[in-house]
Amino acid sequence: MPNIKYREKIFQVVGENIKPNPKTIFNPEEVYLFIDENLNVIWIWAGEKSKLFHRYIASSWAGKLKSKKQYFNYNYELVKQGREPKKFKVIIDEVEEGRSDLNYPGESRTLEISVKSKSKNDLHSNRYSQKIPNKKVAKITAILSEVQEMQSHIRYSLEHIGKRIRKIDEILNS
Repeated sequence: MPNIKYREKIFQVVGENIKPNPKTIFNPEEVYLFIDENLNVIWIWAGEKSKLFHRYIASSWAGKLKSKKQYFNYNYELVKQGREPKKFKVIIDEVEEGRSDLNYPGESRTLEISVKSKSKNDLHSNRYSQKIPNKKVAKITAILSEVQEMQSHIRYSLEHIGKRIRKIDEILNS
C-alpha cells in the first residue's frame, strides 16, 4: 500500500463530502479524487458502478480544492473506469505496486522523465526539454491527455457508427 503522505492526496466521495486517505482505492462502486502534483491535475476517477450523484459531488469538491492556494492553478478531469488515459494509468500502476516511496499520485511519472532525459540516446531532446519550464510541460501534458481522451471517444464513436452501418447493410441485403 502507498505511504500515508501519498494517500492523503487521494480522497473518496462519501455522501456529500470527501474523505482523505481512503481504506480502499479503485472500488468500482466509488468515486475518488487524486491530486496529481506532477501535472497540476485533480483527477476524478469514477468506478463503472458509481452513482452520477457522487460524480457531481466529486466535481464540486474538485472546484472547491482548486480555490485553495495550493491547488489554484490545477485543472480537474473526470476519468471513467476502463477508459483511463495513459497519464492516469501511471497512478493505477503506483497503487497496484504499493509504491511506498512516493509522496503523491503521479510522482513516478517525474522519476520516469528524469531517467529518460539522462540517457545517451536522448541528448537532442534533452537539450530542448531543459528549456521548457515544468509548469508549461505539465500544462502541455494535460492538454495532450485531453486530446488522447477525445481521440479514444472518437474511435469508439466511429466503431459504433460502423456497426450501425453494417446492421443497415444486413437489413437491406436480407
